[in-house]
Amino acid sequence: MTRNQALEWATLGHALLLASLLARAAAADEVVKIYQDSAFDTKVSKVLVVGVHEDFGTRGQFENTVARALRAAGTAGEASLYSLSSAGELTADNLVAAARKARADAVLVTRVVDVQTENPDATTTFTQYFQAYSKYADPLPVTTAYTVRVRTDLYIVATQQRVWAVESTAFEKQNLFAVIDGIAKALTAQLRKDGLIQ
Repeated sequence: MTRNQALEWATLGHALLLASLLARAAAADEVVKIYQDSAFDTKVSKVLVVGVHEDFGTRGQFENTVARALRAAGTAGEASLYSLSSAGELTADNLVAAARKARADAVLVTRVVDVQTENPDATTTFTQYFQAYSKYADPLPVTTAYTVRVRTDLYIVATQQRVWAVESTAFEKQNLFAVIDGIAKALTAQLRKDGLIQ
């Protein structure tokens, strides 16, 4: 093999790797509807957003992002962290009280169901990158990607009945913000599609 042929093969390899990475970045998020109460045919006007997570910062980031997405879609949304403190237990009574305090007519509760990690051995620091570089011929860094599946239920405050439930998946995201943003957009789009928000 000549030197030019070797360079062509190397260039082709890098182009294919780059195309693969771009295809993954463009992977669409999905929502699968599990349940919708056919008797409930009203749009909700304000939603209290609850993210079930042990880390208060992550919970706050999720709740605020979903609430913003709801507001952008034309429906009032509020993060539960403003009416339910980090010390407050996520019980039905506490959530109903928080929803009434926020004047919300619905509560949207989301919890993580599954997390899959791709490339868990990826280099994460500058030093690790150069240690890996010395071991391999290809200097392109490998990044970790996360696919996260969550379950979301929508309850009506007045009756405390569940009227809607979905599972959402954020595919191959590079960080927590990308996971949360993907899920927030997918949830809001599905709520609108199913006629539950404006």
